[in-house]
Amino acid sequence: MVPGSTRNPSDYGPVDVDDVGGAAPIHVLHVDDDPARVRLSETFLDEHIDDVKVSTDTDPYEALERLDDLDVDCIVSDFDMGAMDGLEFLESVRERRPDLPFILFTGKGSEDIASEAISAGVSEYLQKGGGPEKYALLANRIDNVVSQYRAERAAERYQERVNTVYERVTDAFFALDADWQFTFVNEHGRELLDREKGELLGKNVWEEFPAALNSQFEDEYREAMVTQEATTFEAYYPPLDTLFEVHAYPSEEGLSVFFRDATDENRIRRELHREKELLERVLETSPVGIVVADSEGELVRANQRALDLLGLTEEEVKNRTYDSSEWQLTDEEGRPIPDEDYPFSDVFERGVSKTDVRVGYDGPDGEWSLLTVSAAPIHSADGDLERVVFSVEDVTEVRERQQELEAENERLEEFARTVAHELRNPLDIAGVRVDLERRERDAEHLEEAAVALGRMEDIIADLLALAEQGKVVDDPEPVPLERAFENAWSTAGTGAAYELADDLPTVLADESRLRELFENLIGNAVTHAGEDATVRLLPTEDGFAVEDDGPGIPASERERIFETGFSTAEGGSGFGLSIVERIAEAHGWTVDATEADDGGARFEVGDVQFVEE
Repeated sequence: MVPGSTRNPSDYGPVDVDDVGGAAPIHVLHVDDDPARVRLSETFLDEHIDDVKVSTDTDPYEALERLDDLDVDCIVSDFDMGAMDGLEFLESVRERRPDLPFILFTGKGSEDIASEAISAGVSEYLQKGGGPEKYALLANRIDNVVSQYRAERAAERYQERVNTVYERVTDAFFALDADWQFTFVNEHGRELLDREKGELLGKNVWEEFPAALNSQFEDEYREAMVTQEATTFEAYYPPLDTLFEVHAYPSEEGLSVFFRDATDENRIRRELHREKELLERVLETSPVGIVVADSEGELVRANQRALDLLGLTEEEVKNRTYDSSEWQLTDEEGRPIPDEDYPFSDVFERGVSKTDVRVGYDGPDGEWSLLTVSAAPIHSADGDLERVVFSVEDVTEVRERQQELEAENERLEEFARTVAHELRNPLDIAGVRVDLERRERDAEHLEEAAVALGRMEDIIADLLALAEQGKVVDDPEPVPLERAFENAWSTAGTGAAYELADDLPTVLADESRLRELFENLIGNAVTHAGEDATVRLLPTEDGFAVEDDGPGIPASERERIFETGFSTAEGGSGFGLSIVERIAEAHGWTVDATEADDGGARFEVGDVQFVEE
C-alpha cells in the first residue's frame, strides 16, 4: 500500500472576502440619551471609518426593539441613560446577540464602573471627552472589534463547511492487480495519495511510490499476497509525513487496500498516554486518600495515602468490597454503624454523591481515627455505573481541636457566670442601700452612685453575652435577613429610622444570635450617630452590610473597635462590637468596619452562605 497525503483546506472552497471583514460596510448602532452626542458620532465616525453606516437611538428600550431588525456589527452605548443604564442595556443585548461587539462610551467614568463593565463582558470601555480625537479613538476601537468579530464569524462558517464535507467521507481505497498495478482509486484515495487518478491507473505502485520499497508497506503487502491472509497495520510514510492505518485484503487477482490518515489519532493516543501518566502521578502524590471501586462495589485501586490511612496493603484493600464486614466503621462517638445505615449504599444503588461523611474507623493496629469520606459515581455514556471514587481524609486532630475549643468556651462561660454571680450579689445589696438612702435624703453623689451601679450591671450582662456568643454555630437554619433585622429593631427602643434594601437574601444562621448581632450594630449606630440617624441594611456580594449616616469611624480606630473594652463613646462598655465579632466568627463569617458612601459607619459581614429561594 502507498500512503496518502493530507488534504489542503482550500479544497473545501474559497473563503468569502466579506466573511473576514473589509468589503462590507461597518454598521454601528449608537445609543445615547443625548441627541447632540449621537449626531456628533454620525459625523466623526463617517470621517474616521472609510465605509460606515451609523444608526442612532436616544432610547435604549426602542433600540432593543429595533435590534432584531437591524443587521449591526457593533453597538456603542452611553452608561447613564435614565431608566436603563448601559450595563442593563448590555445584559438585554446579550440575551439577543450574545457575541455582538459592545463598546461602553460614557462620560460617567470611574474605576468601579470600568471594573463592572469589564466583568459584564463589554468589548471595550471608553470615556467621553477630549474633543474630536476621542472619536478617532472610538472609530479605531470599533474597527478593531468588528474586524475580530467578522473574522470569528467567518472562521465558524468555514469550519461548518469543512465539517459538512468530513461527515460524508469514507475510507480511502485503491486496488492493485497481481502485477502491482493500480486498477482503481476512489476520490478520497486520490486525495490522500496526492495524485490524480489518471496518473495512477495502470501504473506500478512501487514505481509511483518508490519510498514504499523496503518498508513495512512492502513487507505487509507481499506477505499478504503470499499467504492470502488479510493484514492490518499502522505505518509511517515519510514523503507525506503521515501515519496511516491500513487494512489490506488479498485475492488471486490482486490486493484491495482500505486506508486512512491516523496521524491525529496517534497524536491523541500519545496525549492520552501522557494524561494517564499525569493522573497516575497526581493519584500517588495526593495528600488525600483515593480509593476506587468498580460497579459491583469491589475495590480495585487505592493510592499510597489511602493505604497509609487505612493501615492496609493494596492487596488487602483489593480483597474487600466497599461494604465488607471487615471494615470496622463507627459513628463519630465510636458506636458501630448498623448495616441498614451504611452511609455509601446510595452511591451504588441510586448513583448519588456523598460529601464529607464523617465515620470512625478501627484500624488493624487497634487505633481509632475519625475520617471524612466523600464518594462520587462515574457513569458511562449510556448512564450505567462504571466506577465509584472515594476520597478519604483523617480529621481526628481537627475534631480533637474542635473539642478543645468547645471545652475552652465552656470554661469561659462558666468563668463569666461565676464572676457575674459574685459581682451581682454585692451590687444588688449596694443598689438597695443606695435606694434606701435616696428616699431619706436627696444627694447628688447618691444619684451618681446609682448610675455607676447600673453601669456595672450592664457590663456584667455584656460580659455574659460575650462569653455565650463564642460558641460555634453547628446547626444553622434559613433566616430572612429582613425578619431578623426588624425583630432586632423592635427591641431597640430608639427614635432613629431604618431602611431595608429590596433584595435582601435569606441566609443560613442561628436566628437568635443573628438578631443579637443586629441589636448591637443598631445600638452602636444610634449611640454614635444619634437618635435622628438612619440605619440601612444592604446586601453585598458575599453577605450583608449595616451602615448609618452618622460621623463614621476614624480610619485610625477601625482596627481597634472590635477589641473587648474599647469604646469611643462616653460611658460605653466596649463589649458591643466584640459581641458582633464573636457572633460572626461563630458562624464562620468575617466582619469589617469601613466607611459608607455618605461618610457614616459601615459594617460588612462576609463569607455568608445564602439560601436559594
